[in-house]
Amino acid sequence: MNQQLFDVIKKSLWNSGDAKADEAIFREMTTHTIVPLAAPILPELSLTPELFSAWDDAVVKTVVKYRKYLRQQSSLPVSVPYVILKGTAAAQYYPYPEYRVMGDIDIMTRREDHEKACAMMLADGYTEISEENYKWHREFIKNGIMVEVHAYFAFLNNAEYAKYLDDLIVEHISPSHLLPDLVNGLVVLEHISHHLEDGLGLRQIIDWMMFVHRCLPDEKWLEFRKMAQHIGLEKLAVVLTRMCEIYLGLPERGWCADADLALCEKLMVYILSCGNFGRKETIDGAVYHGNTLTKFKTAKVTFGILQQRGLLNWAAAQRHPILRPLAWLYQVGRYLKRGVFRPHPIGQLKAELAISRQLDALFDSLGVKRLTKGIAEYDEYKKS
Repeated sequence: MNQQLFDVIKKSLWNSGDAKADEAIFREMTTHTIVPLAAPILPELSLTPELFSAWDDAVVKTVVKYRKYLRQQSSLPVSVPYVILKGTAAAQYYPYPEYRVMGDIDIMTRREDHEKACAMMLADGYTEISEENYKWHREFIKNGIMVEVHAYFAFLNNAEYAKYLDDLIVEHISPSHLLPDLVNGLVVLEHISHHLEDGLGLRQIIDWMMFVHRCLPDEKWLEFRKMAQHIGLEKLAVVLTRMCEIYLGLPERGWCADADLALCEKLMVYILSCGNFGRKETIDGAVYHGNTLTKFKTAKVTFGILQQRGLLNWAAAQRHPILRPLAWLYQVGRYLKRGVFRPHPIGQLKAELAISRQLDALFDSLGVKRLTKGIAEYDEYKKS
């Protein structure tokens, strides 16, 4: 594993040890969307003038985007009660929140207010970009920033788990739009569980680490543990925390001391291989989306993935709505072409199957959701 990367993270967040960085570390941190974390220690990293300038530019762009993000979040045209999820709700635990790279703005309303909130977004000039059958939330965009308005949030292995978390979120909606710390921690933990199978990078892991550092000393663990048990993610919380202690410098605490060290190592190796949400740029410039075979579990799920990726990759379908129902077929062609023309296609397929089995075992050990299981339970949850 990349000890040099870990050293930079430790020095940036905890001011511990020594750290140096080069172009490879810059690229790796870019892949995991954590480049700005090193802003306070840039003069100490022995960078070339060119790399220092590029790194500093990336930090400035992040801070500018953070301020733009804050302005838009503070002026959302939603007057019904809602709460902010992830984003600034996670960044508040960082030493410098403005160095946490922002993505979308996520809010959640009470279910009875959801349609009204979405109508307010449209009336304020937001453009809806979500699919008609989108289940968890509706997506809107304005000024280049996407806003997801959730009626549901949790996506877990059990319908009762999902209901527990969503009810907890709604119960704690307040005029501040912020959740209590422990509930907020459950949201961060569920977000990791939700995306782990697709591939998750270090930014989300560091979100969890900073929450734990600020909010989960030993005396708070028993209270949080009961809540994590209610959503089936106690083991994930323990392994993630011990992993952060081992590799990323999180000060140690007693409640995760007995975590399986081999499982911690396997999880970190997997996270490093994925990059941000399963997107990792390889040396030749290609973008790696994780092990695709782990996702194709049923015909329904396979078709959905092919259709979604086909729409993303087929420019003609984006321009001509009549072609969109055939996007899945276009994506099949892309996979076939890529498979036939890559070196040793049969050998690589066997290797991917082996990796898929290893990842299945890892996810089962952690108790995280499986895509097909989660969809089935989610559909059941919505009926309840």
